[in-house]
Amino acid sequence: MANIPTAPPPPPPVRRTTKAATMTTLDPTSPPFSVNGSTPEDLALEFHDAQAATGSISLKPIIRHFLGVPRLHHVSASDAYKILGRLRGLQYTVAKYNAGIASPTPAFEQYWRPRTWNLLSGFGFQIGRTDQIIQIPGLEEVIQLLERTFDAQIQEARDTIKRGFITFDALGELYHPGEPVQTVMNSGGTTVIFLVTESFYQENRGLTGIQRTFNWTMEFVATVGSHFTVVSLTEQLNGWTGVRARSLSELTYTPVPSGEMEYLKQRGERYVEFATGGAKYLAYSRGTFFRHARPSRPSYNSLSNTSTSQLPSEGRVMIDAGRGAPLGHHACQGMDEPALALTKIAERYRHWRNSQSTKSSTTETLTLWDDVPTEFIPYCWPALVGFSFTAKCWGHVLVSGLSPIQFQDTAFQHLVLAEERKQLIRALVRYGNDSDVDDIVGNKRSGSIFLLHGPPGVGKTLTAEAVAEVLHRPLYYVTMGELGITAEDLESRLADVLELCSEWNAITVLDEADVFLEQRRTSDLVRNSMVCVMLRLLEYHSGILFLTTNRVRTLDPAFESRITLALRYENLAPAARAKIWGNLLQRVALPVADDVSTAALGRHGLNGRQIKSAIRLACAIARERTRSNLTMEVLEEVLRIMEVGKAGIANDDSWELREE
Repeated sequence: MANIPTAPPPPPPVRRTTKAATMTTLDPTSPPFSVNGSTPEDLALEFHDAQAATGSISLKPIIRHFLGVPRLHHVSASDAYKILGRLRGLQYTVAKYNAGIASPTPAFEQYWRPRTWNLLSGFGFQIGRTDQIIQIPGLEEVIQLLERTFDAQIQEARDTIKRGFITFDALGELYHPGEPVQTVMNSGGTTVIFLVTESFYQENRGLTGIQRTFNWTMEFVATVGSHFTVVSLTEQLNGWTGVRARSLSELTYTPVPSGEMEYLKQRGERYVEFATGGAKYLAYSRGTFFRHARPSRPSYNSLSNTSTSQLPSEGRVMIDAGRGAPLGHHACQGMDEPALALTKIAERYRHWRNSQSTKSSTTETLTLWDDVPTEFIPYCWPALVGFSFTAKCWGHVLVSGLSPIQFQDTAFQHLVLAEERKQLIRALVRYGNDSDVDDIVGNKRSGSIFLLHGPPGVGKTLTAEAVAEVLHRPLYYVTMGELGITAEDLESRLADVLELCSEWNAITVLDEADVFLEQRRTSDLVRNSMVCVMLRLLEYHSGILFLTTNRVRTLDPAFESRITLALRYENLAPAARAKIWGNLLQRVALPVADDVSTAALGRHGLNGRQIKSAIRLACAIARERTRSNLTMEVLEEVLRIMEVGKAGIANDDSWELREE
């Protein structure tokens, strides 16, 4: 465990002029408090400076602290009832601490011990011995007294909650310390669960009279960088007038149904699994990835994340909170209290990491975990930070939408390419980065750069995709239009892409790379500078990069020494087209009729993309005509339509008429 011990802090301590107290014996015969009066209206409690035994803590300063009255001696029962939730929270924490002293658990070591020490320090007390049981004489008795005195109100509140309603006076029983509550996350409408740690009522005198508020503190677990931490937040409700009881559904935070805890535990286990052990390459389902906004000039390391947009498509994502956190990406968006609390602690973590890396002094304190204790598993945040290779941006993804990727391991086998070429490519991408030959000058690249050139639709991009599938690696597809039109833009954006791909062992495909590959000319200084940037970045790139282009008229000599393997793709022969037809027809949902001849289809002069489009169109027509299978008749009809359209494009002279 990486621990910089404190738990989420309690409310700030009241001002005091005396030094911090230690747990010592005063007068074991004196009771911690006495009671005057007989009815809830006139009942009062008087607290004494008494401690029952060595190692115990006086209740009096705790009551003063909770009420915010430094010199208090007498407390009315009604005032004490307002802080019943705080007293219950303290009782719950001390019970967890004492149980951990008797039988230590990871939860005790990582959370309850530092939290309890921090809580007691807020009251002015310090623990003398680490194995010492904490005793607060009178704490249990005063809670029992208040629960007996206000039993009618408490039972009425619990009955109201059971009926699905809530009153302002019943909030203390709804947000009970040690109980879970839930709300709905802004992104995706998924459930977030919190552990209530304390609650209390307040009364403040304002211009309109006495204003009542109810406050409660909650906690949840989230990742910050490569660690886990506990995030604390406090919510407040103002007292309401009018209709006395409201529906529970009107509240932002509601009770957790008993049957939900098992699901939340399973989701938390998946959260911990995906968040630990470094970056994880996973698939996400439709509508579960939320893009973080970025400025108008794209940057793959953009710090802007003020809003999100839900992506309707499925895709693949690299879960990497450790890399996303320094860039300002958090697993939330919006301005609600949980999102603000998570963003705030993530910023604190970033400042702490910066101070650690620069070895500068800092007053920042955080509780950091390498793993999540079992009892806190259900309280894990429901989303993780990741980079979508489908959308090519940072964002956050719901844990419920994540799953292992089902790789197409046979994709490379179905690639229509000469076997010796496939064997050469496979060997280079698997073992080409091994340092069998060291460079004379250090820090030079040990990567592999492929140049794939030839006409459109002959399998250049498909080659890179098939390689990524068979190696189970991410594929980052970049077009030249994304990299800008100046050398500065190119250097910044492409460097970001190559750095990400090197970090994640991803394969990069740089499409339409013509402008950077052709020989430099003295008359085009802008393009010359961009070529120089490209040459320098390739020199030090340590990953696998595929450069694809439809044509290379004159290759710049400087590129020749940097390209590991150059492959020219020729126009598809009829046999190759027939094989592509066969491979794609095996993947359609409709049954393929026996009369379909791939050899006959291969005689049509289509490239790979056009064949795929033809099959998609034929399937649509077959479904429209309620056909039970895909027939040769439908395929030939589609091919005739495509040939007519192709001829129409070639013979279209309307632009010449407009110029006249």
